[in-house]
Amino acid sequence: MEQVRRMLQEQVDARSLPGAVVLRCRHGRSEIAAVGVQDLESRIPMSSQTLFHWDSLGKPLTAALALSFVADGSLELDSPIEHWLPELSGQRVLIEPGGPLSETASANRPVTVRDLLTLRGGLGFTTDFESPFTEALMTELQEGPAPRSLGRESFLTSAARLPLAHQPGDGWTYNTGSTLLGLLLERVGDQTLDVLMAERLLKPLEMQDARWWVPTSELPRFASRYGRTDDAHAPLQLIDPPDGQYARPPSFPDGAGGLIGTADDWLAFGQMLLDGGRSRGHRVLPEHLVALLLTDHLTASQRRQAGFFLGDGEGWGYGGSVRSDGSYGWTGGAGTSARVHPDRGEVSILMTQVALDGPQGSPVITEFEEIVNRELDGRP
Repeated sequence: MEQVRRMLQEQVDARSLPGAVVLRCRHGRSEIAAVGVQDLESRIPMSSQTLFHWDSLGKPLTAALALSFVADGSLELDSPIEHWLPELSGQRVLIEPGGPLSETASANRPVTVRDLLTLRGGLGFTTDFESPFTEALMTELQEGPAPRSLGRESFLTSAARLPLAHQPGDGWTYNTGSTLLGLLLERVGDQTLDVLMAERLLKPLEMQDARWWVPTSELPRFASRYGRTDDAHAPLQLIDPPDGQYARPPSFPDGAGGLIGTADDWLAFGQMLLDGGRSRGHRVLPEHLVALLLTDHLTASQRRQAGFFLGDGEGWGYGGSVRSDGSYGWTGGAGTSARVHPDRGEVSILMTQVALDGPQGSPVITEFEEIVNRELDGRP
């Protein structure tokens, strides 16, 4: 842990990070370190109680929430999503992923719940960011780092107008499938996603601070969001202060991102996965469903299609990536990373507030993971 803390302090001293919190738990024994500050303006020190933007670190929780409905019989993995989202029935499929949106064919089969869990439903980012399809995702569905102004119904109406990038189950497209999964769960559970998440996951796991927006009383604990610049004198620029976009409820809670919480909150979730679905003596998810969540479901072709979203030897389970070492987890666009290492009995979490340098991640997260892997493998 000291090596990680020292590396992060060097990043803070070099002004590459305002601050960070790292939390590692191995075989039930936790270590935490906090360096730097939450906010360059207020200079409030980082602490174990700091609230961070999780962004895509919320995807695994949305997947786990869906599995809770599978466990109680309310949902089946291979059920067509149009049963609950009739707006998305009869969707068309692009003949060429990078081609005109008007050139489409019929879908071979309906999109299923399993397709959304594995991001193989056909609606989401491809690796071609210049294509008409990706442009439509950003303009019509407001896909991107900023909160949406679109409401639920407007989002679904816009999604229904778009073709799929590939036949259901055949390819892999990032992000939007998790948003659709969250909206589907609202229909199944007849409650908003934040209420469902609280009742079925957050409260049972005692994740007391996980939420989609931060009330005024908790803003002093909320880390600002920053981005990198090319200015050596001011290497970081403020993107969103604590009292900014996330100080009020979103247009709708997004199953693909937007969750906010502490490192301890994500540890409670990760430890539950590590323990096969149990937490504090109570069963939260059945063990066989946790095993599905932690399993890579992609073909070799789909891993190649994922391109720079996934690294070499990295596939996708339900809501998160699965690596060749058997670990499961993901990163968040705000500079967060969390992984569960079942074979090694560890959950490793890094929370920063500087946006990733593109889909490939950030040098800080890469170095953090390298240190963790060296230590877990017993290498110096």
